[in-house]
Amino acid sequence: MRSVAQAVVMAILVACVPGVADAACNGTLATKTGPTGITLQVCLDGKYATCLRDSQRLGWSAVSSKGHCDNLKAQGRVK
Repeated sequence: MRSVAQAVVMAILVACVPGVADAACNGTLATKTGPTGITLQVCLDGKYATCLRDSQRLGWSAVSSKGHCDNLKAQGRVK
């Protein structure tokens, strides 16, 4: 149970505290605003998984996030 609580706290920190996500990013950071008005720094490292994660963190649905990242993959912008 303790590990579940630690995982939840870490997820909140990565999503909400500036600088925590920065340390894990191996690419460029960009500030983006989602459909709900949430503004976050997202990692532009060219990875499909990061695209999905950051799109959903911004407030896009899972289906919209997948469509967006699939489009970027087709353009060769994510792998």
